[in-house]
Amino acid sequence: MKELKILLILIVLVLIGYWGIEPYAHSVMHGEVKQPDHTYKDVPKNIPTTGDPVKGKELFTTNCASCHGLKNDGVNPGMDIQTSITSFKVVPPDLSNIGAILDEHFLAYFIKNPQDATKNPKFAMPPMAQLSDEDIGHVVAYLKSVTKKDLTGKEITVEACGRCHSIKYQKVLSDTPKEPLKEYLGKVPPDLSVIGKAKNVEYLETFINNPQNTLPGTSMPRLGLTKESTEKVVTYLDQIADPHRDQRNTLGIWVIGYLLFMAGITFAWKKKIWKNIH
Repeated sequence: MKELKILLILIVLVLIGYWGIEPYAHSVMHGEVKQPDHTYKDVPKNIPTTGDPVKGKELFTTNCASCHGLKNDGVNPGMDIQTSITSFKVVPPDLSNIGAILDEHFLAYFIKNPQDATKNPKFAMPPMAQLSDEDIGHVVAYLKSVTKKDLTGKEITVEACGRCHSIKYQKVLSDTPKEPLKEYLGKVPPDLSVIGKAKNVEYLETFINNPQNTLPGTSMPRLGLTKESTEKVVTYLDQIADPHRDQRNTLGIWVIGYLLFMAGITFAWKKKIWKNIH
């Protein structure tokens, strides 16, 4: 029985080290992670998010299509990529699915005041001062009407992050070349291939929701993703960072079972061999 007690003590110590020390060390290194605000309490809710999609398309074509495309509805941007890079140092995104992945109130306020909505005073898009609140409601209605449904985590990640970030392990390259990005943001945004290993789920969710909460002064803008979109992005980044985790965990269970079985056999053999001596 003495050996079994020693084994149990070792097991308890290992479990404490695995589930106790690591989370404690993480809390000391990263501090308290603020809770994400998926309702965007600071964003005005008085701007309409409904309207006439037909009018919205007309307004989009007149006011937005010079920079932004909308592939889902056959709208191509009036500005080519090189001209966009020269003008803004970043490629304006295609807005085909923006109506599905962004909070509708954030989207409406973003159209009205991009710098305040994103918490980035250097954000390249100018405020759409020529649009009334009613006009913005029509544009939001149009964007919501053409978007795809049930987007995957990868699709949302590419839509939301792909103009600045690459995911090379998944063969996804940023829309904007490195040098203009460095000039626009101050440095080249990191590749996201293994960010799910570098940061835990809670940190990623909070950072995506509002980068300033976890990294004050960062040049990354607030994206305005819905809770569902954020969770899909975080899940996707977590999965691609360690694609063989499930297989490894399954194998680990079998290995632990094998070791326990062999420990039992060894203990039984020891008792049989040494029983007469004791």
